[in-house]
Amino acid sequence: MQSWQTDLLNLQLTLTVKPMFRYIRSLDRLRQMVSLSDNTIGRLAIPRNTLREPARIPGAKFEAEWVSAADTDPRRVILYLPGGAYVIRMPNAHTGMVSRLCSNANAKALMAYYRLAPEDPFPACLEDAVLAYRWLLRQGIEPDRIIIAGDSAGGGLTLSTLLALKERKLPMPACAYMLSPLLDVSDKAPSRWKNSASDTALPAPKDRALNPRPLYLGDNSPEDPLVSPINGNFDGLPPMYVQVSDSEMLLDDSLRLARRAHIYNVEVSVDIWRKVPHVWQAMGFLPESREALEKAGTYIRNHVI
Repeated sequence: MQSWQTDLLNLQLTLTVKPMFRYIRSLDRLRQMVSLSDNTIGRLAIPRNTLREPARIPGAKFEAEWVSAADTDPRRVILYLPGGAYVIRMPNAHTGMVSRLCSNANAKALMAYYRLAPEDPFPACLEDAVLAYRWLLRQGIEPDRIIIAGDSAGGGLTLSTLLALKERKLPMPACAYMLSPLLDVSDKAPSRWKNSASDTALPAPKDRALNPRPLYLGDNSPEDPLVSPINGNFDGLPPMYVQVSDSEMLLDDSLRLARRAHIYNVEVSVDIWRKVPHVWQAMGFLPESREALEKAGTYIRNHVI
């Protein structure tokens, strides 16, 4: 049973955030509103023991920063790919969540703020993620000490990055962690409409005033396995841990991932939570957020010595 804090949050999201995505037609306006929220509420949610330091990656066309909590192990590294439908960014909200993840996993994180669409459509984000991973390897960090993680669109990019690493014959990381990942941009999954009412944060595809999909796709097919990684060949991929809510529209993405991974004998653990909102882990005041990040931290510590 979900907490009373989650019940209140779901009500607030239903009355505020969901209508915002339903009626705002301008990407610039959406970015302004998200930025305002991130610079106020998001900034306040960053734990006091959080350490932030710019990371300068040679040749990168994107920004990156190191995020950690005090006294965490710098030899265990999370490459974090933040979500935002590939078109918006919330660096403070993500920093707060990733700082708490670092505390639980006893790790530091490289936040890769990959290029966004429509200014830089696919495959810009994927190239940036691969470049960040290559840079970590060049820093002398062993692949079995690296975890790739991401939420929502960043969760989909996490799986796309694993497929790209395999395609380019690069060593695999120790494991991956995905939070409510967007793995199929075609919007064909049944939960897109089955959970359109119960999802308190995101509007159904037909109700979106602003559809980020064509902005992200450019001239690429939504069926491309690197665009919609649920269509990929998972042979040789590392273990994956997924957290998703039973009430959100992206539920089927995670369930299909588990079924498809089974075919390739790849370990995937899907942890389904009851009636929590999309990427609830970012809401540090929720008991479910703290529990989810504790479980993720345990998973990472068990897979990265």
